[in-house]
Formats: sequence, structure tokens, C-alpha cells
Amino acid sequence: MSNIELSENELAGENLVEKWLSGNSYKNITKENLQKNENVLIAKGNIESILVRVKTFVHPQGIYKLSEYDIDKTKRRAARQKRIAYVAYVVIDTDKNLVGEILWERLG
Repeated sequence: MSNIELSENELAGENLVEKWLSGNSYKNITKENLQKNENVLIAKGNIESILVRVKTFVHPQGIYKLSEYDIDKTKRRAARQKRIAYVAYVVIDTDKNLVGEILWERLG
């Protein structure tokens, strides 16, 4: 894995998910570094506290799911923090606007 910073597209995807979370009653939304070039979002909702891994794709690129390794890594991080793990799949256009809806997947 390379040690590059998050791309503008990845940051745009995270910002869209953060906006969705705050618009859906989640509070205390913060970013944590999972690895050098991977962040997760942490948020507290009325029902559950969650840890969200955001995967961003530029249209027309199709969505591909996380690997079993990445799923396990995300679930373990969430379990240590007593949170529920999710992945948010985001598709954006070249202007970094959301295409369609954010696809949510609960892990485990």
C-alpha cells in the first residue's frame, strides 16, 4: 500500500457522508485515521454509535465491495470502540457531486 494522502475524490466522498450523517441526526461526527491513506468517520446516533468506512468512486466507475481483509479490519476497529461498523459506498461525478444515493452496508 502506498503512503499517499487521501485524494480530493476520497475527501469529497467523506464530506458527502458526513453531511448525510449530520442531516440524519448523528452527532459528534469525527474522522479517525485507520491507516496512512484511510480514514473512518465516527458518529453517535439516537440508536447506535457507528464507525463508517467510506469508499468513493467516480462515475461511471462501478462500485466494488471491500475485501474480506478490509471488512475484518473495519469491524475489529469498531468492536474495540463498541461501535457498529458500516461501509458507505459513494459515487460522485467529476465535479464531486453525488450521483444517485449513498449505498450503506452494515458489517457483521
